[in-house]
Amino acid sequence: MTTPYQPPHDDRAPGVQAAPLALPLIVPAEMVPPVRGVTAFLSAQVRAGDWILPRLFRAVSFWGDVKIDLTSARLGEGTSRIELMVIMGNVTILVPPDVRVECDGDAIIGSFELEGQKWSAPGPGAPTVHVTGTAFLGSVEIKVVNPNAPSWIKQLKARWAQLNAGA
Repeated sequence: MTTPYQPPHDDRAPGVQAAPLALPLIVPAEMVPPVRGVTAFLSAQVRAGDWILPRLFRAVSFWGDVKIDLTSARLGEGTSRIELMVIMGNVTILVPPDVRVECDGDAIIGSFELEGQKWSAPGPGAPTVHVTGTAFLGSVEIKVVNPNAPSWIKQLKARWAQLNAGA
């Protein structure tokens, strides 16, 4: 028996590529941790890959760098919160287009930005990530990214090919 958060057994012929899984994967409420967090003090912290976003995720960056990648993360139904405190540091949050993002942060001689809304197309039952916090002499960037978009190098090669074909 398979569960909603585990891919079924793969019995295709060798060499046949699987279709990408729908992101984000929704996990049952009992699997979602209540609180987790990271601290970057003159250092860097990364949360990426296959991980479960807790209901409350706190990140502190003091002269440090924090990257929170939700493109492959598993989320619970409803709303999860990310609370940030940035002092002379950076926090970057990457969000897939099928997650609703609410941004409610303050910047004091810094920046607190939400970018890439053109990629965002969450459905009515999509999970929500509410980002709050303060950036003092630091920056917070929340980027809605298309995980299926070509990499910058592929885009550069395609553009180069277009320019050479037209010449």
